[in-house]
Amino acid sequence: MGVLLLVAKLAAVLVDPASASTGLFPQLTVAFVIFALLRVGWRARIAFGEKPRLRWLPLLLLTAGWMMTCFILMISWVDHNLAQRTYAGVYDDLHKVWATRGLVTDGSDGFPVRVRNSIESISYAFEQGAKGTEVDVFYDPKLDVFIVSHSRHHEKPNGVILTLDTLFDAVGDDGYFWLDWKKLRHLERRQLQAALARLEQLMDRGDLRDRVYVEGEDPISLLAIKQAGFKTIYDCKPTFDSNIMCSVVVDLFKTVYYFGGFTVMGLNSGPRAEPIYGPNTRCGLRNIPVFLYHLPDDVEFMEELVSSKDVRVIIIRQDINRFGFVPGSSKR
Repeated sequence: MGVLLLVAKLAAVLVDPASASTGLFPQLTVAFVIFALLRVGWRARIAFGEKPRLRWLPLLLLTAGWMMTCFILMISWVDHNLAQRTYAGVYDDLHKVWATRGLVTDGSDGFPVRVRNSIESISYAFEQGAKGTEVDVFYDPKLDVFIVSHSRHHEKPNGVILTLDTLFDAVGDDGYFWLDWKKLRHLERRQLQAALARLEQLMDRGDLRDRVYVEGEDPISLLAIKQAGFKTIYDCKPTFDSNIMCSVVVDLFKTVYYFGGFTVMGLNSGPRAEPIYGPNTRCGLRNIPVFLYHLPDDVEFMEELVSSKDVRVIIIRQDINRFGFVPGSSKR
């Protein structure tokens, strides 16, 4: 078992050398288990015929060895297949900064007040050069409509509830839309099917389906959205990049993403001082297009991220206009 685990690890590194740089702790753990297995196996060979002692330790090591071997081979296979993907049709423009719930203004600079998730803020963002915008939506099963709101207590821009139908009627031809589907996992199967049927009707507007990405963190519900033919954002919650278990957690999310067949991954970038999408996470998610949110308004950090081919979209504060930011612009 120790030899098999060692061969699996060496093969993974030979196939993809980058796999050896995804966190020191997991690498040391594998090395420790290999050493322990070989040592126990050698001692068992020497003591052959004697009364066995501490049977639980070899059994525990064998179980750990099998699990690690299978996990390493699976991740290597997933990485190999992800590297073959071309991601045709996924947003890939130099202008990676999208709006967050539109471009919000408070009126202090003489401009009109534009609140988040409103037609005014979203249309203004497109006017200012945003290629796309993130929008918060809920599906209301009783009304059979998608309501544009960040919370369950429906927001009322300009005093009225805004539906996704009305929003698309007003600005549906203007750019890309990142629909952050709130509380998706709370929908029953019947309600989810009704919601998808309603969303299908909304997409019957020219090429709107090609410009809409639906975000969700529940892979089961998101799989149903993907099977209905929509572009999907698998929202994952990895640990901080400095966490010793970061690479293992990232590999688990990556496996769900791969087998779910989702379009892109979405995650919190974290601040530059303590990033979530840091070097280890970037290495683990290489060859996967990602949409990053909660990015601080840090020009140097933005430059670092937008220069990556894997980063396709980033969103920052809802009152900040960085829509013209492209790789290399901060240096100029």
